[in-house]
Amino acid sequence: MVFQIPPFLKSGDCIGIAATARWVSAEQLQPAIDRFTSWGLRVKVASNVLNPNFQLAGTAEERTFGLQELLNDDDVQAVIIARGGYGTVHTIDMLDFSRFEKKPKWIAGYSDITVLHAHLNSRGIATIHSTMPISFPDATEMAIENLRRSLFGELSEFTSTEMAQVAEVSGCVFGGNLSVLYSLNGSDSWRKTADVILFIEDVDEMLYHLDRMLWGLLRSGMLSNVKAIVCGGFTQMKDNTKAFSFPADNPWGVDERAIIRALAGRLQVPVAFGFPAGHLSDNRAFYLGRKASLQMANGYPVMRYQQP
Repeated sequence: MVFQIPPFLKSGDCIGIAATARWVSAEQLQPAIDRFTSWGLRVKVASNVLNPNFQLAGTAEERTFGLQELLNDDDVQAVIIARGGYGTVHTIDMLDFSRFEKKPKWIAGYSDITVLHAHLNSRGIATIHSTMPISFPDATEMAIENLRRSLFGELSEFTSTEMAQVAEVSGCVFGGNLSVLYSLNGSDSWRKTADVILFIEDVDEMLYHLDRMLWGLLRSGMLSNVKAIVCGGFTQMKDNTKAFSFPADNPWGVDERAIIRALAGRLQVPVAFGFPAGHLSDNRAFYLGRKASLQMANGYPVMRYQQP
């Protein structure tokens, strides 16, 4: 597969804000607009972003139209999704990427936006896993700075915050939110590619759900090309115990790290934890759909991207 890296931004370029899932208010959007403007960027907001349809930013057709306009607009060099939640999957089969594939631009976001990441990365187009406008007020300065660096082509590596020893491997960085990836299994939005460094994160899941999802992906064969697993945050994980309002203590018995290590053992691949990405305030941006090497640097696992 030939991997396409969209053009990096420069001062004076335009970034679009779309909403493929939940809606946001103008007040919630303003901190991100102010930050983008401080970077020298102009901002366009899709027509549906501020329009609630219960949780969602309009109907599926309106959400699709909003993103499609930004994808087709030659004045827009990148698109960031306003927030996640759930709903992007409603749009994916209505979106027309034929023009976009010939002239790609950066798509940024995380969580439910894994639908877009997987769909585009499977077609050889790089994207940015990052914090989103709804989270700017609570995001760490490093999370926002990594987004700027990734958009402007200044990000060359992504380092874990935990010391560990891992074997060096290379592959294309792929993944995102595990629950969303699991929901895409068997669909046209997840096409197998060779030699993958799989990134996964999740939030608010039962431990046995995590085990079930990983076993499902393993048995489907979708992990047979994985050369390493790198893990972001697994936030607010739950177990069948009284501490989580269940009537009796009936724990799964192992935590998320043991579950993931067991999967890595079955695949016979290295696994690294502590990458600051996911449902965290320190959700630092990094590239998906780009070739990288998992290496060691001063005792810390690091993904180093190949130069475009």
